Amino acid sequence: MNDLKLLLLFLLIGINGTLVYAGTLVDSAFASSSVLVDKIEQNEGWGVSAVDPETNKVYVTNFKSTTVTVVDGTTNKALSVIEVGKTPYGIGINTSTKMLYVALEYNDTLAIVNTTSSEIIKSINLTKPYDIAVNSKTNKVYVTSDKAHLVSVLDGSTNEIISTFDVDKPCGIAVNEATNMVYVTNESANNLYIIDGSTNNVITILDVGKSPRGVVANPHTNMVYVTNQLSGTVDVIDGFKNKVVDTISVGDTPRRVVVNSDSNTLYVSNQISNSLSVIDGATNEVIDTIPVEQPFELMINPKTNKLYATYSGHSTLSIVNDVVRNQGTFDDSNRIIGMLGAGAIAAIIAFFIIQKKKLKDLNKN
Repeated sequence: MNDLKLLLLFLLIGINGTLVYAGTLVDSAFASSSVLVDKIEQNEGWGVSAVDPETNKVYVTNFKSTTVTVVDGTTNKALSVIEVGKTPYGIGINTSTKMLYVALEYNDTLAIVNTTSSEIIKSINLTKPYDIAVNSKTNKVYVTSDKAHLVSVLDGSTNEIISTFDVDKPCGIAVNEATNMVYVTNESANNLYIIDGSTNNVITILDVGKSPRGVVANPHTNMVYVTNQLSGTVDVIDGFKNKVVDTISVGDTPRRVVVNSDSNTLYVSNQISNSLSVIDGATNEVIDTIPVEQPFELMINPKTNKLYATYSGHSTLSIVNDVVRNQGTFDDSNRIIGMLGAGAIAAIIAFFIIQKKKLKDLNKN
């Protein structure tokens, strides 16, 4: 009877000890491995990034040069450069056709690049093209020009401009591929233009915070997010109602916002605060802050949950790997159960070692 009590005691100690250890390990994983930051330095002055999740390649414009750098999303190393022309800044990619669209802002040109061959297949004259959004489902490309107060619509199948519409000083632009709606920010008037991508008609103009710049849509929830640079906030717009439903306080001078639609997690680049705000899209709460030096432009690979941050024309490309939120299938119970098994086995082994020692002592007597 005493031996049975002893065995139970050892099992309890083993289990309790393992639970504490498991808890410590899980907490440590969340605390120490939550983000990994790499940096790529170059003198040409980074611009904007575009990501192809299918090939895990990242394309980053070099604003002070004539090239786009191709980065391996696995190794975080530059693979090659593509010659596109002077002052490349805005960039977008059609992941279905593998066509890359590069805005040569001070060269008044939109360059269309075949990413398979890395060759320019066409150059289109556009006045001061700046920001680019691509709808891979409809094969339409949207290019803002704040100097011309226009948004141009390109048909990706013909590589021709098929429409333009007036927007006062358009800045950031985004497409919701699920609804075929287009969203354009207007910094000077504190507005968000909402455009029907099937007709290219402006449906409504919403008042948002001060100096709106970045915009993104989550196709899974149909929520739209706008960064307000001078308000230090992100406005949340219900894409069904076209109405601002919430406002989130973030860091100082939020520039851009991106979303991982699978995890419903948003990331905001706060340039003056030197940080990224991490927002839970289900609660609209800031759940984390990631230190990053001077983040301005921001892009995400939703498959790897890596983020690419640059500050216009500066030499550092910061690569942030948000490990914890990348592990959406992380299962605490499986890890704890596995450790419980190991702890129980250790306790049993310890019990039998003691029993063996007792038997040896009895034989000596």
